[in-house]
Amino acid sequence: MLDFLIENGSYALMLAFLLAAGLGLPLPEDIVLLAAGALVHREVTLLLPTVVVCVVGVIAGDLTIFLVARRLGARALEHRYYARLLPPHRRVRLERLLERHGGKYIFVARHLAGLRAGCFALAGMHRMPLRVFLFWDALALAFSGSAIMGLGYYFANHLEMALRYVARAQHTVLAVVALLVLAYIGMRLVRRWRSRPEPLPSQEPVPTPAPESRLTA
Repeated sequence: MLDFLIENGSYALMLAFLLAAGLGLPLPEDIVLLAAGALVHREVTLLLPTVVVCVVGVIAGDLTIFLVARRLGARALEHRYYARLLPPHRRVRLERLLERHGGKYIFVARHLAGLRAGCFALAGMHRMPLRVFLFWDALALAFSGSAIMGLGYYFANHLEMALRYVARAQHTVLAVVALLVLAYIGMRLVRRWRSRPEPLPSQEPVPTPAPESRLTA
């Protein structure tokens, strides 16, 4: 796919691939962004139009999933596409994360290729405000998209190496997320332990003194 994009690179092709990837098709978004950076380096495309096309393609795909799920609500799970994105065991875990972290959940989800579409759909089903979704999605894209396109630009002649860097970065993000979740759980457990009521001191019965004998010798 990477070679195809490099050899046939055009704005329309990048846009089409990004829209398809954003809708959950098995087309890695990162490869398109890498190819976009390489095409700018090789002067096949210009920097500003390439950035605009990539941003529009990515955000449009994300918004489509989000808005359709937002419109359908819980009925979205009756459709095969959304049911596949959100099987019951995954949906329960993601709902907990969404309730706890709100928009930050969108920021992290953008960097998790395997869960991204399902997370966005769930946010739509739970009626997340559109401005909140757009803000966090665009902020995450500003970080990840610029980094991946930058790798494609600087490693235009060694894109296989750039792909390895991207894979390592994704693994790092997963590791950081896992550590944050564990830290959060640990903090909750510590707070719960500290807030336990102190056990009441045991009250031993006070011995009653024996009555004095009133008998006289």
